[in-house]
Amino acid sequence: MNNPVKDATLRAIIGTAGHVDHGKTALIKSLTGMNTARSHEEARGMTLDLGFAHFNDDDGNTIGVIDVPGHERFIRNMVAGVWSLDLVLLVVAADEGWMPMTTEHLSVAKAMGVRNVILCINKCDTVDADTLSLVEEDALEHCMDILGDIPESICVSALNGDNVDALRRLVARQLLNAPERVTAQHSHVYIDRVFTVNGIGTVVTGSLAGDSLKIGDRMKLYPSGKEVQVRTLQSYHQNLQEAHPVSRVAVGLKGVSRKELERGHCLVSLESACTLTDQLFVRMDMPEEDINKNRKNREVEVAVGTWHGLGQLVNIRGTRLGRLKLTTPAPCFWGQSLAMIRHGGSELVYSGQIVWTDDIDVHRRKPLQKLLDNLPEQLEPLDQVRLRLNLHGYAPATGLSESDLGDDYRWQGEWILSHSFIADTLTKIMALFEQGGESAAMTLGEISSRLKVEAAVLDLLLQQLKQEEKLFMKRDAWMQGTGASEDDLGADARALLKMIDESGKNGFEATKVKVPGAQKLLRNLVRQGFVTPFEGKIYYTTDLYNQLVQEILKGLQVEERFALAHVKERTGLSRKYMIPLLSRMELDGWVRRDDNERIVLKLPEADRIAA
Repeated sequence: MNNPVKDATLRAIIGTAGHVDHGKTALIKSLTGMNTARSHEEARGMTLDLGFAHFNDDDGNTIGVIDVPGHERFIRNMVAGVWSLDLVLLVVAADEGWMPMTTEHLSVAKAMGVRNVILCINKCDTVDADTLSLVEEDALEHCMDILGDIPESICVSALNGDNVDALRRLVARQLLNAPERVTAQHSHVYIDRVFTVNGIGTVVTGSLAGDSLKIGDRMKLYPSGKEVQVRTLQSYHQNLQEAHPVSRVAVGLKGVSRKELERGHCLVSLESACTLTDQLFVRMDMPEEDINKNRKNREVEVAVGTWHGLGQLVNIRGTRLGRLKLTTPAPCFWGQSLAMIRHGGSELVYSGQIVWTDDIDVHRRKPLQKLLDNLPEQLEPLDQVRLRLNLHGYAPATGLSESDLGDDYRWQGEWILSHSFIADTLTKIMALFEQGGESAAMTLGEISSRLKVEAAVLDLLLQQLKQEEKLFMKRDAWMQGTGASEDDLGADARALLKMIDESGKNGFEATKVKVPGAQKLLRNLVRQGFVTPFEGKIYYTTDLYNQLVQEILKGLQVEERFALAHVKERTGLSRKYMIPLLSRMELDGWVRRDDNERIVLKLPEADRIAA
């Protein structure tokens, strides 16, 4: 797979976790020199919402810090701060030790995909050495039970600064040695704050992940789908032209008002694979012995990114899979970590990963579930491609090279298609037209709906059938046989052809309508058989001309005569258009003129057969 060259600069965001009043905010102040507590939080003596700070390591790299509330009533705010973290400082007070909310916080961090943890025993100056050692040992055992690994640990005092410099160096070293987290390929920001700044307008803040972001970039907002533009960009109080992941950013947006946005909305690049959905398949972390247990459907609170909402969890027996039906659609990505919390409480019910975000027909759920159940433990972007190929037979080729997959697939434009899918779908397309008869005409949308194949993929196969002269396009519909296809025309030619078609029996008079380059376009349309020229620079579509010929000659015999009154009765045309029409019919050998009458020389094929 094509991976971007990793920037040598360290960019990361860390965050705190731990029980209320264990000194998380004080530790951040000691670590960064910044007080993340707001005045009303200081008055209450506890953090209520997310706080933000940053510090520089010894190499001048800026590391963002998110302070999260420790009280169980604010667990949802805590979850919103965890999704983007590269490392968690798990804070345990030496004078109180491990607490139930410490367990919940570390479990949530693990649920949101954070595996890089430093255990930080704070308030080391409040206990003796033996007590400190026991608290640290007990905390490490708890970490082992939850994480399956023993993290690095350090004892500090936020109050007097003991060991804080060592903590700063430990954080930088662990970030440098940590494996890179797999995130969505394109830039995205889950919004955690929205406000208005004089002279700028609407500003959102969040953690930038995936790719860089530049002033002037066109972006899309979810759930609205509204397109906006980056007006200003700031990171760690510095005005920037470009911001890089992973970092805290403040983004000034053009094209949206403050009241249209809230925490949980997602700002993404136009190329992003973000999906807005209210139904998800998730793979959950659960003990082996729980897989075959009967579990009733249950209402849970779902956290993904900074988004939070309610959902109904339907467990799929015999697997670690579940289907989540959300009460409101969430912006999310394939492979993303999520947490499910007991409704109304702080207990983590399940953690897991999103393994399917697209719509799926009910009859295809079982094949999908089998494929999802066999996904590897460590998900990579290529696994999603293989999943779609196995289920649908096609997948987007974004970010891939032909060496990533074997010879069983064909690369066409922006898509990868399996050879078996191509053969099967080509057969199905032709079967549809054969069922409809020789005159059957179907739009791309109609064929896509009937075959349940994405329109962009189907268009590639229809173009192949056109090259094989089995289908051609006429008036935005596909038909059997050969002929010039309108989709081969340029935009200007298609626009002019539409004007001629809309002129109908009144004809398109080239001398009265000013169209840039019309003469050249008309010559090409005539040459390709789309339009038929009449005397006086009047043009009809060839379809309409052929229709009028059939109307005039219907029921007549070769050598039979007819007058202008017959033409007027059959077509409703005025003399202005009848004379040029009949002259064209003479030129094409349908009739010959004898004074004021015309003599039939040949008949359309259908009339000849009837005769």
